[in-house]
Amino acid sequence: MDRGKSKQEIIYHYMGDGFLPDGTKIPDIPVVYLVLEVGEFRARGPAILDTGFDGGVYPNIDIVKLFEGTKPIKTVEFENPLFQRSEFEVYVAKAYLYYSGEYVPIGDVNVYIPVEPELLGEEVIIGREVINRWRMVLDSEAKVLRVLLR
Repeated sequence: MDRGKSKQEIIYHYMGDGFLPDGTKIPDIPVVYLVLEVGEFRARGPAILDTGFDGGVYPNIDIVKLFEGTKPIKTVEFENPLFQRSEFEVYVAKAYLYYSGEYVPIGDVNVYIPVEPELLGEEVIIGREVINRWRMVLDSEAKVLRVLLR
């Protein structure tokens, strides 16, 4: 993924999301490179922005492994479009945006791990709990996400 930076902003290019079985192209998706830190362990990779997710971070299995042996701070329920209400354990991690080899701190984030492991996917999703902390511009014509630094 190409990414650029200036003193004022971080620029992430949208990622392609493939094609449907009938050949229709799925729209490209806005992503950031997210780093989560739990104790001495870190995970880094692309995370999809999803304003439809109320929480902070919806992890994949690689992130779930960071929390092995730790206790959740609470348990909550969210409405899941496929499975109706689902239960999640909430954990806290230090989070950073990653670009050009640098870590930009974004503070502690809540990570929502579904109690039912089959609800884990391959992608990491960032929801409004984190997105609403940022000033950003989604430029669909240029297919870039600009995160404006404060």
